[in-house]
Amino acid sequence: MYADNAQISHRQLFRQIFTGLAGIYILVIPVMPKLHGRQGILALLTGMGIYLLLCTYFVRIKTVFQYPEKYLGKFWGRCLVFFYVSWLWLMGIFLLLVIVRVTKRFLVEGSASWIILLLAGLAAYFGSHQGLERRGRMAEVCFPFLVILLGILFFLGILRMKPEYLQEMGSLSLKGWLLGTWEVVCIFLPFLFLPVTLGNVRKPGETRHIMGSSIAVLTSTLVFALVLLQGSFGPGGYEHKNYPVIDFMAGIQIPGNFLQRVDVFFVAAVVFSLLFGLGSVFFYQHELLVRVKMEKTALFAASGMMAAAILWEKMKIPTSWFFAVTIRFYGPVFVLLLILAGMKGRKKRTCAKAGALCLILSLCLTGCGVSLEDRIFPLAVSANYVDGKYQLIYGIPQLSAMTGQGKSETEGSEPQAIVYEGKTPQEAEAHFNQNQKNYLDMGHLKALILGREILHQEEALEGLLAYLEEKPSVAGNLYVFVSHDPQELMGLDGQGEESVGDYLTGILENNLEGKPKDAVSLQDLYNAWHRKEELPKLPEVTVVNKKPQIGSYS
Repeated sequence: MYADNAQISHRQLFRQIFTGLAGIYILVIPVMPKLHGRQGILALLTGMGIYLLLCTYFVRIKTVFQYPEKYLGKFWGRCLVFFYVSWLWLMGIFLLLVIVRVTKRFLVEGSASWIILLLAGLAAYFGSHQGLERRGRMAEVCFPFLVILLGILFFLGILRMKPEYLQEMGSLSLKGWLLGTWEVVCIFLPFLFLPVTLGNVRKPGETRHIMGSSIAVLTSTLVFALVLLQGSFGPGGYEHKNYPVIDFMAGIQIPGNFLQRVDVFFVAAVVFSLLFGLGSVFFYQHELLVRVKMEKTALFAASGMMAAAILWEKMKIPTSWFFAVTIRFYGPVFVLLLILAGMKGRKKRTCAKAGALCLILSLCLTGCGVSLEDRIFPLAVSANYVDGKYQLIYGIPQLSAMTGQGKSETEGSEPQAIVYEGKTPQEAEAHFNQNQKNYLDMGHLKALILGREILHQEEALEGLLAYLEEKPSVAGNLYVFVSHDPQELMGLDGQGEESVGDYLTGILENNLEGKPKDAVSLQDLYNAWHRKEELPKLPEVTVVNKKPQIGSYS
């Protein structure tokens, strides 16, 4: 089935995020200037809250990163990729330098820096070309060992804490909190690369909770690490150290003293995480260049990264330069790029539409937008293509019946399953709007029903998908079905107390006979369309005893 090709599961996405970022964050966060004591903990929690809010936004703009030139144009699309790749290039150098310095100091003393750099770079580079699925499986296998090891070591570290040190959690000021929050936002910039890979995740519209969970788990780990350091070294006791968490682990003793160098296991886990993160740098760098048809430059970029790392290591350049550049330059630039992606993501490049967006935002801020009473919310929509015209039917349930308020005379007399036709989906929607006094809000759609005829018309189906993809309110995770008679099926809306969209969703998610894993989402169709692959098989819906029934597959 299509969903199994070049895609990773939500669990694999979570484990890749944690495996690739845990090591570097554990080393970096404690040495940041504003992230000490309670001020650092508060800044971490605030930064986490910001990124939790951005998770939905990442899902919205994922198509921009899949096809940057299509949505932004050739110039701005390449500018977007250039800034992302340039930051990845600097981050790759930074990771290589950290791997060398940690390895030389804590694992293999006296080793040649260039040999470590070369081996680490080659291993990460060739490992990044194993494909997203293999990287996902690798993270899935290694994740339990990494979590168990860190959990055991952190638990043993509690024995080193002194209660009196925890009573002195440092100062807290508004300026320090704001600066610390900005540091966290900039350090968490790797999360801005999630939209790049969401197109390769099964049911990307449902990844918000996975991204949020990964951010929350990482932040919790970092907060716990700060508490351990504060409780073990006291205020001002570790800020001068380059790798305070490793020094902290060196002081842990296992009961019985049968193992002296507990920190070796921690350093090995951290170096593995750093190598996995370096592989992610190479992977995303190549992926971004492919999307602007510049993949041939990926090898040169990787070679330049390793050469620069060798040179900078020879010159003994400190790693603090990376954070200075990120906080002062790349942080603000990435904020602007995210705003640009949101504005351009599902709109054509016209000043008029940008102005319209600003107008809509201003209306929302002043409370003058379209109120809920003036909107209609279809929960299902059907689409077909007959005799050269699109046929759209909007399933608008009787809200009074669904909420237990009874059926009004007006609703009871409304005709059901009205077909709106047009040469394009936009024209059919315009005909619908001409017959309605309320604003059409498609943000609550739960099901898309396709007629058999449109499935045999490739251009017509692509036109429908393009129309839906241009609508930010239409979620990619809604279920897709096929029906021999969409008009009969959509005619069920309003005849009972439950809409067709709710009923079909309930069969898949709440009925033992339903199989959500066999369901097909709108995002699956998008992926098959853009990759020029065969469409997945759709569940077929028929009407039995005036109720929808899911039967065989198309």
